[in-house]
Amino acid sequence: MPEQSLSKNQSLTEVIRNQGRFRRPISDIGLIEHAIQRECKAPINARFASNGTLCVDTNRTGRSPADRYIVAGKYSSQINWNSVNKEMPRDVFLTLTDKVMSHVENLAEPLFFSDDLYVGKDSEYRQPIRLATKYAWHHLFARNFFIRGEQHDGSKKPWTLLNIPSFVTDPERDSTHSDGVIAIDLDEQVILIANRTYGGCQWKAFFTAMNTLLPLEGVLTMHCGANITKKEGRVTLFLGLSGTGKTALSADPDCLLIGDDGHAWGPNGIFNIAGGCYAKLHDITREREQLIWDALRFGTIMENVVLDDNRTPNFEIGAENIRGLYPMEFIDDVYPAEHAGHPDAIIFLTCDMYGVLPPVAKLTDEQAAYYFAAGYTTKIGSTEANSLHDFEPTFSAYFGEVFFPLLSKYYLDLFQAKLRDHHVPVYLVNTGWTGGPMGSPAGRRFSIATSRNIVHAIQHNKIHDEDTVLLPEHNLRVPKHVAGVDERNLNPANMWQDKAAYHAACEELNQLFHDNMAKKFPDMETTILESGRP
Repeated sequence: MPEQSLSKNQSLTEVIRNQGRFRRPISDIGLIEHAIQRECKAPINARFASNGTLCVDTNRTGRSPADRYIVAGKYSSQINWNSVNKEMPRDVFLTLTDKVMSHVENLAEPLFFSDDLYVGKDSEYRQPIRLATKYAWHHLFARNFFIRGEQHDGSKKPWTLLNIPSFVTDPERDSTHSDGVIAIDLDEQVILIANRTYGGCQWKAFFTAMNTLLPLEGVLTMHCGANITKKEGRVTLFLGLSGTGKTALSADPDCLLIGDDGHAWGPNGIFNIAGGCYAKLHDITREREQLIWDALRFGTIMENVVLDDNRTPNFEIGAENIRGLYPMEFIDDVYPAEHAGHPDAIIFLTCDMYGVLPPVAKLTDEQAAYYFAAGYTTKIGSTEANSLHDFEPTFSAYFGEVFFPLLSKYYLDLFQAKLRDHHVPVYLVNTGWTGGPMGSPAGRRFSIATSRNIVHAIQHNKIHDEDTVLLPEHNLRVPKHVAGVDERNLNPANMWQDKAAYHAACEELNQLFHDNMAKKFPDMETTILESGRP
């Protein structure tokens, strides 16, 4: 190990520079060439697909939430410590990082290193980031997904990400959960990833960091897509977990895309935290999702996609959580400014596997807080590695609980304050099943066309309180009419032949909501709890 060490108060970036163990990529093409030539064997198996994308495999096909740690420091009292938000003592982190750097010193090739990237599009909150990666394709992932700009001017301390998949952690030796780790040091602005090749680990680590720090400045961060209508300039947010339609519904030909995954709501309005899109590709077709399909071309990355003998992607087989990564500029209709205005509508996307929730409901402010806290949906093709169930109901607070480490009051209070200050209507949109539960002969999933028609009605302010009716089994008000949507669909009871089974399923779902709220939010305001499920 060189004399420089993090334990001697030297930054990780300085250690890398002083070792001379880095090279600056000249271009994206250079990174692609390196990946094809030197990362073409297992475990990466880098190869070109027929659509021109760089296709790679990862050692896991999802994130590793059990392997993520937050390093103890000045924010520790504000963190909601639990099985996901695990604390790593600072001395353990420094020792582990020194071991990783000793490993780096013995690598056959130097790291890829660059410091011309940013996270956060709004210049007031933008953070400079530096990357040091073993694999060229990881560097290409970051250059496509984060925000490119001029070299850092020194006005803000940069974040440093060190991604070394060849370093295998030992739980007994390194005090980690398993053979890999994602550790976030908020104090020193360092992210360490070891033995995890899934590209999303890089993005979600930075997203988690921003979701910790920005709310403390009064900026609400959200796991959501966002777009703005071309004609009226109306901003819509799409909050939801993976598989609910965030990317598909925000990428609308009638709108300019602001972003598809992580946004912040600051004093000037909505801004994208990232600079690229990370879309699920399972069962994708050009007819259903043309913008995403056309963006997958040379310069982009596909993860874990099966190719046939002609290297044509087969999006119907393989892992559920196959992904495509492309920069925003690969989509024609992208909102160019640093930030859009304040939202005109917020949509909570839920994929209901019970088949009982209506396709759309308009929420009161109290119900908006209730459903924001609940974050109900169905896990479909889990984005988490080693998940035991491909399909299961889940409650993920703020529609992305694993990415939001602070105590709940920071997110809930800020969300309610933003709604009050800007009078934003909130809607619950079910992109899941109707007529019966998922897997039943009668159950069918709402089409993307139905969901798009509902979204268009919301965006154009076509759903009014006086035209809604109360569904007592849900305590939700639903519209009587939505253009382009079969009116029978608007009341889910109409779609069930077995009414007794319908009400039994409603009661089962209601009980899940009550149990979740009692467990996670025992001190929730009474008015919010009473506004929720009956």
